Amino acid sequence: MLDRAVRIGMIGCGTQAHVHFGALQALGAEIAIVTAICDLDDERLAKAGEVWPEARRATDYRAMLEPADLDLVIVATMPNTHEAMSLASLDAGAHVLCEKPFMMNVEQAENVLAKAADTGLQIQLGTNMRYMPSSQYLHDLVRGGSIGEPVFGKVWGCHDIPPVWAPHYHLATSGGGVLASTLVHALDLAMWVGGSPNPITVSAATRQLFPGKRGAKVAPEIHARYDAEDLIGGFVRFDNGTFFSLEGNWCSEGKDWHSFELTTTRGTITGAPFSIKADIDGAIVDQTPPLAGDGDWGKSVYVQDAALIAKIRTDSAQPEAVQDARQLLNLQKVIDACYESARSGREVAL
Repeated sequence: MLDRAVRIGMIGCGTQAHVHFGALQALGAEIAIVTAICDLDDERLAKAGEVWPEARRATDYRAMLEPADLDLVIVATMPNTHEAMSLASLDAGAHVLCEKPFMMNVEQAENVLAKAADTGLQIQLGTNMRYMPSSQYLHDLVRGGSIGEPVFGKVWGCHDIPPVWAPHYHLATSGGGVLASTLVHALDLAMWVGGSPNPITVSAATRQLFPGKRGAKVAPEIHARYDAEDLIGGFVRFDNGTFFSLEGNWCSEGKDWHSFELTTTRGTITGAPFSIKADIDGAIVDQTPPLAGDGDWGKSVYVQDAALIAKIRTDSAQPEAVQDARQLLNLQKVIDACYESARSGREVAL
């Protein structure tokens, strides 16, 4: 049991880091405090320093970690840096909260999860959408069995323009485009709500529609580096008989949204807009309850961070105590298999 605030280091001080900063400030300095910040960009580092003026600053994450005095490190950078930063943080004796996407591939994920197991420390993925009230409600509903067993899921992530504010479109930096960078959020949520089954086969196809679509709206310097897929269709089978269809599109003329829908043996549940419809004596009955504060992204980050920090303070943040490592690896396996299937034109068995 810690009798002091959890000491936190932040690697990467962009937009998502400031969402965490707000959550940590709301927890209070007696619970958590950022004591170290790191970013390659001097302007972002200075802006973070205005929030945490007493935190030591570094442009090299290894220098930030060198004193080995941190309890938790939040990695909020692009995926090509996640493995090295997570491993170094664990070696420095800190638990790790790593933002999505997790790693560049399954091999990196296995390396980091093995290191966490060896050190007895927690590596958690930033799955804050699991902490939204609707997500918690649907997860508990499926686990309780009253809505029946999930049999089919649809997962989609459609955007009207590629997310060019960060290099998600550049494979060497992101590890993947619309699937790995954005569709992954809804996919993780659907798999978790659906009971976290193990994937057994994956089939997918991808295309790049940019710059034929949206090219005129994007700065010329981005065109030269844009090499990721921006359209994907996929199909995943799981070991419990459930099967999912996947759709990701960065150049959609439809709605700019992401969500999932699960068909069960007794009804249908939807993440957003939150909906529960059940078969009652042959009639379709809307059983959607009113929920306060649902859809608040910032609040879900706060709840996520608070839960992890509470476990660190009580010395209960051991591997799988906060988040099942198997779930993280399965998510990465589906992503890797989708890309392998798209390259080979064949279904991939896991």
